Amino acid sequence: MIHADQPQAALPGLEEPAGPLHRLFFALVPPESVREQMAAVAHALREGGAIEARWVKPARYHVTLAFLGDHPSLRPSLLEAARAAVGKVRVAPFTWSPDQVASFTGRRPPCVLRSTHASQALQTLWEQLRRELSLVRLGGRIERSFTPHVTLAYGLRDLPAPIAVAPIAWLVDRVVLLHSEVGSSDYETLGSWRLPG
Repeated sequence: MIHADQPQAALPGLEEPAGPLHRLFFALVPPESVREQMAAVAHALREGGAIEARWVKPARYHVTLAFLGDHPSLRPSLLEAARAAVGKVRVAPFTWSPDQVASFTGRRPPCVLRSTHASQALQTLWEQLRRELSLVRLGGRIERSFTPHVTLAYGLRDLPAPIAVAPIAWLVDRVVLLHSEVGSSDYETLGSWRLPG
């Protein structure tokens, strides 16, 4: 006999299908003029045969600041905590100028655009956001170190050597919260916060 307060076991093959996982992360998203310059770098690499790769669409270019994990749902409490954390960041707008294309290691090594000059302002932004997210218990998935970059492609092999490119001056003046369903190639902006000037 099954009592009313006991959950009935699901029959094999009749389980409720799991919905998509929701990926959340804070990022810097380049303005259109900067995105076009980055796309031109990618186009030159592709046309020049520098690397065989799966190229990232320019609309997806970004610098990841903090990965918040994959979640079964977008709980209001999760979003409120994330918004509260980023709202406490106090870094003035600054310019970041990527000037090199290089490969990271991996099975499909990312081909990335990065800067050969460390940006203290960008490092401070990452550190402040990491600290504030930790205070609201959302910092567990954030890397211990930060190498700012924009992924242009996923290569079949590494670039033989880094390639210098003309510096791309990017005025960083806002942080955005991005959402995607795992497996999807589209991002949705859930919030945008201007850096205090």
